[in-house]
Amino acid sequence: MHSLAEFRTQSEILGVLADGPYGRELSELRDGSSPIETERAVRLGFARGVKTLISSSQGSTRDFLLEFSRRFDAYDLAAIVVFKAQGKSWEEFASTRQPLALLKEAELHRLYSIDDLRTIVGIVGDRALVNRLKSFSMEDLAGEKASLVRDIITGWGEERFYNYVNDKLGGFDRESCLPIAGGTVDLANLTIILRSKLIGIPTVREHLIPSSWKLDDRTIDQLLVAQDVTQALDLASSHPYYHSILSGARQKYEETKSLSFLEVASRKHASHISKRIFLGFPYTLGVVLAFLVVKENEARNLAAIVAGVGAGMKPDQIRSLVAIPE
Repeated sequence: MHSLAEFRTQSEILGVLADGPYGRELSELRDGSSPIETERAVRLGFARGVKTLISSSQGSTRDFLLEFSRRFDAYDLAAIVVFKAQGKSWEEFASTRQPLALLKEAELHRLYSIDDLRTIVGIVGDRALVNRLKSFSMEDLAGEKASLVRDIITGWGEERFYNYVNDKLGGFDRESCLPIAGGTVDLANLTIILRSKLIGIPTVREHLIPSSWKLDDRTIDQLLVAQDVTQALDLASSHPYYHSILSGARQKYEETKSLSFLEVASRKHASHISKRIFLGFPYTLGVVLAFLVVKENEARNLAAIVAGVGAGMKPDQIRSLVAIPE
């Protein structure tokens, strides 16, 4: 992965990847393809692999794979809201839609024709999500506020999967899946808290996911009363469970003035946990989830590298976008 960042053109990378699992989709790209086209091609390759697993599975494994795929409906919903707030066309959104999402194109097109945020969210989401977004309107979504709404919606999608794992699975299946699903929810809540502090929103708690894994109520309360983003990052990086992935978080934020490093940190954490699950015994649905997490992370890493090279970014800049556990 890191060596791919040294290539100078997209065509060189596409040549190297031509015989791999993403070759079919990447072969349709040309040198100079836009980052959106590149990301879409890689996502299609990942989706093709997951759909093959779904079609060849049955029983509890099939149900599990469908629940995993349902997460992507929230990502499509978040993209619809952000794209509409930015005044972008349906065609622009359609080029970014998630190929694994279960919502049909006709359903998405109908959503895109609606201008009211509450109505859009109410059709796809539930009462809990509507309540978390009740203080926002489409007209005032810009900059960090649009990013916050995106984080709340995608966090809701991850929460649904976490609740499925926590409530519907049992035994070793539940035990092996919870570290991944729970860690994702915890870091989603951390992102919502930090983003709210950037904007200066006082009622942060009403936007949070009520579920949690290792971030208990006491830790959440401490994060909520932190004076600013840097103090909250200091508190988070001292957490016994998340210290290893959040160490140096304050420095990264101060250098970039962005929270994008958290997304990479979350993916690194999930990939690290996944590799530990691979070594476990007996075989469980956690192994299936670990495989999906590693493959999804691989796809997102490839998309970032190919797009970064195409945009003329320096290798070190590209590597900062890649989530590879140490």
